[in-house]
Amino acid sequence: MFSHLRSTMELENLLLETFARAFEPRARAAYDGTRPYGHFLMGIARNVLLEQTRNREVSVGLEPFGDPAEVTEDGGGLAQTLEDREVEALVAGFKEGLTTEERRLFELRFGEGLAQETAASQLGLTRIQVRRREHGIKTRLLGFLQARGYLEGLEARGWSFFRRRGDS
Repeated sequence: MFSHLRSTMELENLLLETFARAFEPRARAAYDGTRPYGHFLMGIARNVLLEQTRNREVSVGLEPFGDPAEVTEDGGGLAQTLEDREVEALVAGFKEGLTTEERRLFELRFGEGLAQETAASQLGLTRIQVRRREHGIKTRLLGFLQARGYLEGLEARGWSFFRRRGDS
């Protein structure tokens, strides 16, 4: 994650900015005290690093770091590409922890985008069984990602996910 920093001073600045942000009132209020603090700090550090990378790309006017072929076609730049890869790896890790049936449901619903009815018939389940299992998987995925610094402003309520009050 920190491999493209150019000097020890950049790493020091990143660490200082990370802890400065971690101790801001909003960040202190966002930390629930139950998940590992290291993951929380890494999420902040990742955001600081991505912000600095974007600012460097804009202010210097250079091509993003790395091979231009790695940059996404939508113009998101290297920072977005790196974050996308990180999230893809996290989701792949999450899927490894699923049972065979859960992994198949995950693929049918979220990989192939099948409707609940279609997925249910392929799995030999009822639609409501698929709905309940899907909700459990989504809730566990949310917790998994939050423990790693993503989607911190979301919480599960009922069958859906909402941002907490005060978040935008």
